Amino acid sequence: MSGSCLRRASAEGWVACSQVMAEGEVVSVEEAPEAGRVLLTVAVTDWFKPATGKKEARFDVVDPAKDGAYPRWKPGEHLLLVIDRDPTAYVTSYRGDDIAEARRSIERALPGAAGRECTDGGRGDV
Repeated sequence: MSGSCLRRASAEGWVACSQVMAEGEVVSVEEAPEAGRVLLTVAVTDWFKPATGKKEARFDVVDPAKDGAYPRWKPGEHLLLVIDRDPTAYVTSYRGDDIAEARRSIERALPGAAGRECTDGGRGDV
C-alpha cells in the first residue's frame, strides 16, 4: 500500500483519523474468523499512536489480498502501519525507504493532531 494518504489528507487530520500508527516486524498473519479479514501480529519497536502499547500487538484488519488489491504481509517484514478508525478501510503500510518519510510526517503532525476529532476522514481541517 502506498503513502498516497499523506497527499489526500491534511497531516494532522490523517493522524487524528488513525486508530493505530506503529512500526515493527510482522510476526504472523492468520485468517480471522470473519471472511476478508486477517489477524496481523507485529513485534512493535515504535508506537506513534497511541504513544505506547504492547511489545507484541495483534490487529484484526482487512486482508490486503482479499480482492487482489495488495500483497499480504509476510513474517519478518519490517513495516510502519497506519490503521484507520474505519474497520472496513485497508491498512496503509510503508516499507523500506518509505518508512523514514512516513515517520517524519507522523512525528511532525502528532502535536497538531492532539485532542482533535476526526470529522471528515482526515481530508481537510479536523
